Amino acid sequence: MTAVAAFTGSALAADLPARTYTKAPAMVAVVPTWTGCYIGGNVGAGWSNTKVVDEVDGFPIAQLKDTAVVGGGQIGCDYQFAGNWVIGVQAMADASDLKASANSPVLDPFTLHGSIPWFATATGRIGFVPAADWLLYAKGGGAWTHTNSSLTFEGVVVDTAKFSQSGWTAGAGAEWKVAANWSVFAEYNYLGFSDKVVISASGGNLGKVHQDVQTVQVGLNYRFNWGGPVVAKY
Repeated sequence: MTAVAAFTGSALAADLPARTYTKAPAMVAVVPTWTGCYIGGNVGAGWSNTKVVDEVDGFPIAQLKDTAVVGGGQIGCDYQFAGNWVIGVQAMADASDLKASANSPVLDPFTLHGSIPWFATATGRIGFVPAADWLLYAKGGGAWTHTNSSLTFEGVVVDTAKFSQSGWTAGAGAEWKVAANWSVFAEYNYLGFSDKVVISASGGNLGKVHQDVQTVQVGLNYRFNWGGPVVAKY
């Protein structure tokens, strides 16, 4: 009987279908990407240097320098490619409290005052990702600013001028993703503006103005991540 049972069991086992092989599910890793658009704010310090010279012979008339708080906002988009490289575009606009006054033998007995209420930039960015949450970048492009100036005698305004300048900017910085949709950054920027011959409200020639601004800023960005994360399967 034992032999019969063994034979019968073997026959039944032979009639059963072969076991189906099931492949283990693939492991999926979500790799962060800098691809996407963002909007944010910034604050920092700015340094202005304004030189006024004679339009004809370049003789110095006055120099105005100041350090003050600057702050504003930025908007842009980035695209990560070839593994660790990022390119992007950005627009930034900042208000400032930069203002200064100057006396000189050429101006005597008048005092020249100047203030820069705002400046703005439109730049391209290129960066490198040394670690998933870090972006090191350089930026460059166009810059614009506006200046209000006045000439006073014993504290009384005798003439005014308002003018805008365009120029270029270059800078560098680092950005760190602190959460899924948030990043913080710190950067330095230099803004150089084209010389401007300034005519006052009364029609007088105040001279040729050469002006530049430097900034060190920190900021916060909200990232929309329209590109989404990169999914890698193993």
